[in-house]
Amino acid sequence: MSYKAVHIICDQDLEETVSFLLQEAGYEGTSYEKGRLIAYCKAEDYNETDTLTLLANFHLIPNQIADVANENWNAMWEENFKEAIIGEHIQARAPFHPGSGYKHDIIITPKMAFGTGHHETTRLSGIALEKLNCDGKAVLDMGCGSGLLAILASQKGAKRVLAIDYDIKCVENTHENIQLNKAKNVEVQQTDSVTHLTEKFDIIVSNIVKNINLRLLPEFVAKLNSGGHLILCGFLDQDFDEQQTAASAHGLTLVGKHIDNNWLQTEYILA
Repeated sequence: MSYKAVHIICDQDLEETVSFLLQEAGYEGTSYEKGRLIAYCKAEDYNETDTLTLLANFHLIPNQIADVANENWNAMWEENFKEAIIGEHIQARAPFHPGSGYKHDIIITPKMAFGTGHHETTRLSGIALEKLNCDGKAVLDMGCGSGLLAILASQKGAKRVLAIDYDIKCVENTHENIQLNKAKNVEVQQTDSVTHLTEKFDIIVSNIVKNINLRLLPEFVAKLNSGGHLILCGFLDQDFDEQQTAASAHGLTLVGKHIDNNWLQTEYILA
């Protein structure tokens, strides 16, 4: 199997948004260094038209498209993996990065799972979760990616953490990172819904794309304890009115709203 490495000259303020959208479009990972974004995609999945169309929205074009052997591409990505500082108290780092004394030191093995702390949505979700009291609480991490938020909830004393993702690569990476961080009370499931769950949660954090968040909103409400907190991320700031209308219709009250580079994070309480 071979991969395509698409090289894009890109300003740092666009890098994380473009990376997120490329991974949503099927790319398995990205790296960024000195103004150059490199996106990796399986050769058989590469669609030049779709890629050019996506990049054109940001007035970007590839300046190089290279073939990369299977045994080399992940090593290339790992070499450019950088630590992420999330708010004031969280460091997400690879095993080869030194710890820096942050209250929450979370080690993430560099894989293609989304949620390594570099994208605005992961940072916003992490900051919101870190501010909540998780001690003795049941927490659901929907769309867990690398498991970063689930591990954070565990470190904050949650008695029960359920991490869910539909992507087997994310599930596997979350398992690996749970073991690496010796995180307690964390279970991982591969699924795209919560309707099968018989339990309820005190905190639900969902860092997934807009349409899926809206589709799952009734399920989240059904699985949230009265007085429980729902943290939503994956919306753009222009989606706020649509989200607020849907949330209000399900008995949710807005208690927090933050925006980072046009990405929206909201926090609701169920009455």
